[in-house]
Amino acid sequence: MSVIRLSRSHRLNEHAQEVALERLSAQLGTALGAKVERSERVLRFAGTGFSGTVSLNDSRLEGEVHLGILMRPMKRAITKEIEAGLLQYLGDT
Repeated sequence: MSVIRLSRSHRLNEHAQEVALERLSAQLGTALGAKVERSERVLRFAGTGFSGTVSLNDSRLEGEVHLGILMRPMKRAITKEIEAGLLQYLGDT
């Protein structure tokens, strides 16, 4: 299994963190068809060919995306899309 690891700092206040998690959760469910579970500041998600977690604390986002065998060849493109999404949700920090 191939893994994409995420780690990025942010300067979001508590309300903005909540909004970012809600938007990310909605996008994972709608755009990727993932089943998303949320507890506090942690999202756990799984879809066809991938699964992972994202956690957000007061200054940092951490996460992992596990890619199944059919998704491995697209790891570079997926990583690029994730980075673009992080920029959208967390801003340029």
